[in-house]
Amino acid sequence: MEVPLGSLARGRCSSHGRYRQLLNHHIRTLTAPPADPATRTHWSIQLPRTPEWQKYQQEVSSFLSELGFDTRVDETIEGARAQHDVDVAARMRIAGVDILWVVECKAWGRRVPKERILTLQGIVDDIGADRGLVFSESGFQAGAIRVTQNTNITLTGLEDFRLNFQDEIASTKARILDERISRLLQAFTTVWDIEESERQAAFARYSGPSGFDVLKGGPHAVVGVTSCLSQMRRSLEDARFGRWPVAYFPLDLVDGEIFGVRDWEGLLFIVEKSVVTCERIYDHMVTPEASPVDWKTLQPPELISLLSSIRGR
Repeated sequence: MEVPLGSLARGRCSSHGRYRQLLNHHIRTLTAPPADPATRTHWSIQLPRTPEWQKYQQEVSSFLSELGFDTRVDETIEGARAQHDVDVAARMRIAGVDILWVVECKAWGRRVPKERILTLQGIVDDIGADRGLVFSESGFQAGAIRVTQNTNITLTGLEDFRLNFQDEIASTKARILDERISRLLQAFTTVWDIEESERQAAFARYSGPSGFDVLKGGPHAVVGVTSCLSQMRRSLEDARFGRWPVAYFPLDLVDGEIFGVRDWEGLLFIVEKSVVTCERIYDHMVTPEASPVDWKTLQPPELISLLSSIRGR
């Protein structure tokens, strides 16, 4: 079938014209003036702001986490009498003992009064926490500071706690050692409660510092080790109250000898190693099959080395 060339030419021209009409329409649409501003819909997206108290709480929690604590914010803890909601619960294992610190965070523009401190003291006592801390960057009233003296409540700020953190940890370690010494003293005392023949056999196995030569070999010879343990408790107490240098008397005391310990690190080391020695002395004494031993060999090598180096100076 033949199609006249004129028809094809007219068809192309018609299609081309329609294309240009559509293109011009879209150009007019794209370049049209914007709508009247009065008819526009305006959207404003504003995220909710975190309250200052909550930001401070998170900051304290993060800070304690950096120091090695396992922290939880807004934790409810069961006490002996009631449940308590605490801002931050901080846990750490120190010297083999699980420690719990209860933390209150006060993002206030004024000083914290003593009533808040007394409330925290009640919570700490009811929970059985090892320590209570109140963080505030605005300080504390005089009454609040006064009621925390000789207690396990610490009033501090972030920077202040950063500077004194090691002292806080050392004080906690000292308390753990003190409890360990207390239990050991009680153990030596309870030897008197066992059946007489077993008691006499136990005292006969005792090998430790005698304290007084006239007591050597008798049932009261253990006063040598118990008096040393009591002296260790006094040294730890002096350190907690900042009475440096702290006097320390070694188990193998030489007449007229006294050590002056000037920091927590040295005191905790020498007391802990001495307690280990006393625990070994007790275990040897109450073990029926134990062979005679020179108690000085029960001392940890680190303690023997330290005392030798000090005495050799």
